Amino acid sequence: MNSSQATRVTPAHHALALDIGGSHVSAAVINLESGSILSASETRASVNPDASAQHLLEAWSTTALVAHDLAACPRIVHVGIAMPGPFEYATGISRLKHKFEALYGANIGEALSQVFEPKLGVVPVYFGNDATLFALGEWWAGAARGYARVLGVTLGTGLGGGFVVDGLPCYGGEGLPPNGAIWNLPYLHGIAEDAVSGRALELAYHRRTGQARSPVQIAQTANHGDDAAQTAFLELGIHLGRILKPWVTSFQPSCLVVGGNLARAWHLFCQPLEAELRDQKLEVRASTLYDAANLFGAAALGVHQP
Repeated sequence: MNSSQATRVTPAHHALALDIGGSHVSAAVINLESGSILSASETRASVNPDASAQHLLEAWSTTALVAHDLAACPRIVHVGIAMPGPFEYATGISRLKHKFEALYGANIGEALSQVFEPKLGVVPVYFGNDATLFALGEWWAGAARGYARVLGVTLGTGLGGGFVVDGLPCYGGEGLPPNGAIWNLPYLHGIAEDAVSGRALELAYHRRTGQARSPVQIAQTANHGDDAAQTAFLELGIHLGRILKPWVTSFQPSCLVVGGNLARAWHLFCQPLEAELRDQKLEVRASTLYDAANLFGAAALGVHQP
């Protein structure tokens, strides 16, 4: 079941939030009055993205219902789900082929609603792009709280981005890239993700040293004065600023918030990023929610939809 009707929040109302990744699913119950996760409810499970449709749906729904049980089964007013694209977020229909191929064309919202109904009753199920829900989560409960227009960026294995205006996810329109996506924007001799991502950081370090190291290891050596590692992060910040600048100019966010695993090394690239955007009127901040941001964003879907 899907709905465009906003939830009327009253004390003790809770949302069940899911964050579906390529090889995992996370779930938690979130108190909509306080904007906080019921800590005992957080759970995570590994998922094979090449599994059958039945296995995928069972893995996601079981993880969600385990979180509900761990929270002592509070009343749930809606379910929010962070899902990678391509996906029809308004209808709940999957268009993914590079993972979860067994569910291509299936209405995930209807399928999960049927599984949830015996335990949760009839509740709306909302979907949002995972990177966009990162931005929404930071707007609702994190580093971008209080800002009307938010651009959120996730730096991990790849590059993600999302746009939010007054608590509403934006997937396109004037001032935004197609579908609100930044990972595939043309940049230099390729696309943005080629220059800004964990993979890009690894390649930049390898070009200078001939050594293969993970982003975590590169950050550690940078913190110990490794010039090649520090330069790799410096360039990452410069590239990110140059990629974002046209969209900061056109979208005019009041806050840019950066998350993902690479944001844990924020101090290594924030200055060059801020320097590239110094003529823009916006706050530039690191995530305060990190992995939980998508869950908060998923929960906020039902609260702030028109």
